[in-house]
Amino acid sequence: MDKLYPSLPFAPGETPLSWAARLAALHTGGGLRPFLNDMDVPFMRLAGGHADAIRRLCDLACQDHKVVEHNTIRSLDGRRFELRGEAFSAEFLTGSVTRFCPACLAADEGGASRPHAQRRGRLEWLLAPVRVCPRHQQPLMERQRDAWDGKARELQLLVPEAGAALQALAEPLPERAPSPLQDYVLGRLEGAKGPGWLDDQGIEQAVRATEMLGAVLTFGSRTKANELDQMDWDAAGQAGWRYVTGGEDGVRTALEQLLERARMTVDGPLRRLSAYGMLYSWLGSSKLSKDPGPIRDILRQHILDNMDVQAGQLLLGRAVVNPPRSSIASLAASEGVHSATLKNALLAKGMITEAEAELPGSHVLVNYETGKAVSEEVKRAVAVTLLPQMLNASRNMVAALLDGGILTLLNDGGLSKANIKRAVDREQVDALLTRLGRIAMPVSKAPGTMVRLTKSAAITQEIMPLVLAALFNGQFRRVMRLEATPGIGGLLVDPKEIKALTSRSRPGMSASCAFMMLGIGEAAGKRLIAAKTGEVVLETVSIPGEAEPWVTPEAMASFRSKFVTFKSLLIEAKCKQTQLKWVLAAHEVKPAFDPKTLGAILYRRADLPKALEL
Repeated sequence: MDKLYPSLPFAPGETPLSWAARLAALHTGGGLRPFLNDMDVPFMRLAGGHADAIRRLCDLACQDHKVVEHNTIRSLDGRRFELRGEAFSAEFLTGSVTRFCPACLAADEGGASRPHAQRRGRLEWLLAPVRVCPRHQQPLMERQRDAWDGKARELQLLVPEAGAALQALAEPLPERAPSPLQDYVLGRLEGAKGPGWLDDQGIEQAVRATEMLGAVLTFGSRTKANELDQMDWDAAGQAGWRYVTGGEDGVRTALEQLLERARMTVDGPLRRLSAYGMLYSWLGSSKLSKDPGPIRDILRQHILDNMDVQAGQLLLGRAVVNPPRSSIASLAASEGVHSATLKNALLAKGMITEAEAELPGSHVLVNYETGKAVSEEVKRAVAVTLLPQMLNASRNMVAALLDGGILTLLNDGGLSKANIKRAVDREQVDALLTRLGRIAMPVSKAPGTMVRLTKSAAITQEIMPLVLAALFNGQFRRVMRLEATPGIGGLLVDPKEIKALTSRSRPGMSASCAFMMLGIGEAAGKRLIAAKTGEVVLETVSIPGEAEPWVTPEAMASFRSKFVTFKSLLIEAKCKQTQLKWVLAAHEVKPAFDPKTLGAILYRRADLPKALEL
């Protein structure tokens, strides 16, 4: 086919469809589609930016196809598009709406006899973030008729005004400078560098994050996206730009302002929608099909640092494992303790103020790890009044277990204010029941020479601590338990052994038994009582007729109040071994004695950070 004559060069900044429409107006005076049909250029291929259609038209018009392709938005799969190496979705474009600047079109015409061969549709007018003419500094106008016009964007049909009529359209438009976000978009498409945080994202991610953040800052958290017009979004872009240029720190500053605004206006617990509005709705939507970029992670961390979040809760697409902060009510619910009990324990430990204690539990935030540790302590705390039932023992026996140091009372730690006056750790109770299962042989019925420990006439209130200490110290040769009777109530002993015991026993236990109860090896224990550490750590007394030193209940209690082994601290802190090591290292906590010399890792409780003082 012959080439088109006269030639009409492709203009800088225009689109392939705009150029094709100008060629049609020049050579036929008619519309775009009939012209393309005559030229054997498929309209949909040209509108989709396909190279075969572009090059066919360029060959007919004697135009370098590289110049045209530089301004071509190519259609990809899945309603995705690409321009100059930047990929984006259909929402980054104006869709079926055609934007234009009447002042630009009037300048294009310049009094030409065929004005539609001169007026150009700019590439920038197709981009949703471009809402203001950068040359005339006026808002762009919009026209829309039907779906076909939205694809063809024929200015001859959509903007029939010409000459003075175009000038009349432009005159009432207010003067408005382009937003820096719009300048950034156009500059980025020309290869210019911008703020690093934005440049590290896709162009659509950068624009959407800026506009959504700015919209909540400008119009408030109750505003919905569909309530904003194009100039509102332009204002939102300007507002958000101030913060996104500062990268993550700038975004966090904006989020802090939104949070502070919510604190001043919301009466009651803070809600995410109350603070972050449609920014949170967008990033938290289950229908979010496109990756929003790093702003989601920044908002997620900001919420974790400042708002009530429950463990296991889904937050902006990811489940929360260990939130930094949580309300007392949420913590109590997730840990299965009473909110008032937990609040009282936190108050007693100085983790909340008296004023906070007067507020509902949902209004008060605490450090999650610390609060969880306190709730674990509350859950582990077994009131002494419940021990007879748990151990199947008499109150006399429970008192003996406590007096003998076999069970030790928890440090109060606020438990009395949480309505638990005296308590022991449930883990001690469980360990005691497990030990009973190991030291006593199970039988279906009592042999003739054996009697229940609870029924032995030889055991009086005065010597009960001696009997129990001997029992757990392994001094009885014969100990049995009834299979059908749980706890201490099912223990069977020989009265003769008890009578022999009473003439030489006293409260407490042998040193080897004490080492075992404390979780310390025998070699390390001997160094502790021999003052080889430079001080007597575990005091002992000598008992006539006994080869081993004897540890009194008072000595056991004193040791436990001053020292703790690494293993015991791990149980108390309720954390992983690596985490405990990290906490100790971070607070520069050293063992009380050289572990290589002592043979055990022992810490002074006075050296521990408050977070581990459980």
